[in-house]
This record gives sequence, structure tokens and C-alpha cells, in this order.
Amino acid sequence: MPGQEHNGHQSRYRFPALEAILDISMAAEYLRHQVDKACAPLDINGGQYAILRLLKRAFPESMSRTEIVKNLIEKTTDVTRQIDSLEKKGFVERIRVKEDRRLSLARITPSGMEVMEKVDPLFFAMLSEICKTIDEDECKQLSMLCKKMYASSSDETR
Repeated sequence: MPGQEHNGHQSRYRFPALEAILDISMAAEYLRHQVDKACAPLDINGGQYAILRLLKRAFPESMSRTEIVKNLIEKTTDVTRQIDSLEKKGFVERIRVKEDRRLSLARITPSGMEVMEKVDPLFFAMLSEICKTIDEDECKQLSMLCKKMYASSSDETR
């Protein structure tokens, strides 16, 4: 029932699962905004940070767009645009594959590596701010609950 009390918490919705889904979505949006804010001083956004993080991990190897999308936590349709923007900033270079002219690979540049070194302290400061709101045990509990939720789904649905 709307307004029904659960564990001392006044529920806004008839189904607690709906409230949980909406709250998870709002928290995810808040966290995306915090990541964007942490990356902003270096003229990149959270999506570009995620791509650079993958390319840094793969270095000195390069990755195709398909590999990048496959390894991103947040699946997005604008990976090509994000890579284009990173290339214009000099953080990523594109490598054409001779055997298949349609395929290009992305590799992080020395400038991209420098940006990643500079963004880490900003990112960790953002994490410290979040930990002022929820403590380590609550983070672990939240993580466990989220894993429990998505572990119940098959790999095809993720």
C-alpha cells in the first residue's frame, strides 16, 4: 500500500522494489554527475575517463571500439564520439588496420597518460567525499546488495 511503513521507513510506493529501483537510478545519476565533476578540471567527462582507463590498462596495446564497448561498465551508444573527442584533445590516437580499412584501433597517448595521472587525485577526493555520507561498511553492504541484484540476471541481459 502507498505510504506503508517498512522497517521504520515510510514507503512512497506500493512496491518496495519500485522504490529501490528509483532510488538506485537516482543514486547512479548522482554518482555520474560526481565523476563528471571530478574529471571536469582536465576537460574530460566520466565517459571519456572510463575509455581512457581501459586504454591505459591495455597499454601498449590498442583496442577496437567493439572491445571498448564490451569492457565499459556503462554501455553507451556514443563511444565513437567520445573517442573522437579524446583524439582531438591528443589523449588518444587512432590506428588504421591495413587488413581491414574500416577497422580502427584506439591507443592512449603520452598526453592521455598524463591526464590519467592528474585525474586520479581528483577521483580519489570525490570518493572520499562520498565516504563522508556512507561509511565503509555501508559501502560494502550496498555493493553486496547491488551484486546480488545483477548476479541473478543472466549475462545476456547485462
